[in-house]
Amino acid sequence: MFKHIDTTRLSLIAVAVGAALFVAVNIVANIWFGNLRADFTESSSYTTSAQLSPIFESINEPIIVRLYYSEAVGQLSPRHSVYYQRVRDLLQQYAKLAKGNIKLELYNPSPFSDVEDRAVGFGMQGLPLSQSGEVGYFGLAATNSTDDQQVIPFFSIERERFLEYDLAKLIYTLARPTQPKIGMITSLKIEGSTPNMQQMQAAPPENPAPPWAIMQQIREFFTVQTLAADVPQIPADIDLLLLAQPENLSQQTQLAIDQFVLGGGKVLAFVDPNAETNSTLANMGSTEKRTPGNIDGMKKLMAAWGVSLAEGKVVGDADAAIRVNLAIDGRPIISDYVAWIRLQGDNLDVDDAVTGDLKQVNFGTAGALDAVEGAGTTITPLIVTGPRSMRIDVDHFVGMPDIVRLFREFQPQGKREIVAARITGPAKSAFPEVAGTLKESKQPIQVVVVADSDMLADRFWVEANNLMGQQVMVPTSDNGSFVSNALENLTGAPALSSLRGHTVQSHPFTLVEDIRRDAEMQYRAKEQSLTSRLEELQKKVDDMQVKRDGSGAAVLSEQDKKTIESYRGDILATRRELRDVQRALRENIDRLQRAITFANIGGVPLAFGLILIAAAVVRHRRRRHRAGDA
Repeated sequence: MFKHIDTTRLSLIAVAVGAALFVAVNIVANIWFGNLRADFTESSSYTTSAQLSPIFESINEPIIVRLYYSEAVGQLSPRHSVYYQRVRDLLQQYAKLAKGNIKLELYNPSPFSDVEDRAVGFGMQGLPLSQSGEVGYFGLAATNSTDDQQVIPFFSIERERFLEYDLAKLIYTLARPTQPKIGMITSLKIEGSTPNMQQMQAAPPENPAPPWAIMQQIREFFTVQTLAADVPQIPADIDLLLLAQPENLSQQTQLAIDQFVLGGGKVLAFVDPNAETNSTLANMGSTEKRTPGNIDGMKKLMAAWGVSLAEGKVVGDADAAIRVNLAIDGRPIISDYVAWIRLQGDNLDVDDAVTGDLKQVNFGTAGALDAVEGAGTTITPLIVTGPRSMRIDVDHFVGMPDIVRLFREFQPQGKREIVAARITGPAKSAFPEVAGTLKESKQPIQVVVVADSDMLADRFWVEANNLMGQQVMVPTSDNGSFVSNALENLTGAPALSSLRGHTVQSHPFTLVEDIRRDAEMQYRAKEQSLTSRLEELQKKVDDMQVKRDGSGAAVLSEQDKKTIESYRGDILATRRELRDVQRALRENIDRLQRAITFANIGGVPLAFGLILIAAAVVRHRRRRHRAGDA
């Protein structure tokens, strides 16, 4: 009965029905499920934190957000078009959460229009689109009821991973009436070296240093007051003390900090056994060496809090070592620097709000923290090294450290070392002999101590990218988020813990890295053995050749000549063996990398092709079987 049906017409009808159903399903899905999202990225780059809701729901004043976007930008760069849609969608979500207190306004600034004039007035930065002078805009300006203003001049692609952080931070800053106040005592040039007016008139610097990125980030959320190392008393309006390598603390300042903590004040302290960043005076562009101050005052306070910094020791970690480039005798060398470490995964306490969702934190010649016996406080490790760690004498880092030697002589001690810790519980005064002062804490103290100050420096966690003449700081590690989280947690503003970016993560072949590191350690040990043998053989040859007669001529017997030739033969053989060891190291790593590269690039298409061939064969056999049955 179906033999006379026009199969061509039926196929066309099926295609038309299928297309109609496709459109209808998409329309219905967009209406019913338009707000549903699924984020399968490892770092949850597109997921809105659940903790953001209270930020927007608590807004009680109108905030106007003006999003400026030139359609010409999207026509020239489709990636910016997609980026704009994401920005707009996030802002629309925030407006819904704020229940009318956030008003989103969308503008397309046409050339020479009033909208363009307002955009420029807000500080939007134009992107040149053509040689004729046409510019495009993609930025944001937001204001609150008191005319406070926050601006993103241009949405940089480089900061796309940090979009949610940037937007939420901007709105949170406008919505919050007051900022917690931090008192900072430091010997670091963390605030830069921009001189005051009197210094400018006396001797204007050629290259004043800007504030560190960490300082700029802290000031976005907190009011910071810098205190001197001899301040007699902590001001009453200080909510938290930030102690960043506080050298040469006076006795009265130590007492002031002691009483501040016992009275309920919070502390975030960075204490470093080898402050690399502080070893060169970065003041007024000078490279003059400075004499390191002592941190004995901090050590005394820390002992009262129940924690100590391992004396004269830097902690190294073979598994977390950062690879660095260096030159030895004019030859470029890449080696693992065991004292510069990248801690991640099980090195971070996932149960603590400060480190719970961090990915990695970088440290430079950090120290190790130990609990003080008999203290009443509880020491909770926040960041620890791996088991293949070692305490190294700080003397190895005076001047230019021998990075290859440190790697070659590294002896893991099978113990995890504490690099950062939370201290809570009852504490006693470090100055019980002083009359009229608190002798013990009124309530459990709240202190976080980090055994490193270099981790605050830009080079350990941010990269500066140039965008239209302006520097854009892009985080490469979670050092900044760690500091923000700790400050937020200690000041008791829990909403801030969700305001962070998604760090750009590297995804190395861990198997390759493990094999490379183990092979390199074996090579370095073999290298040292062969080098020592070369030196010994060369010395024997030199000792034999210095035997001379009265006229100064060399006196060598036939046996001596044979011995020297034998030694020289051994020298050549040892050098060949040294080269063979190095070549074998490289070949093993290259062989494994080639296999992995093939599996990732060629293996998947090959496997897919085989599946298609198998499917075609099965389909062909089925058709033949059906034809045979017919």
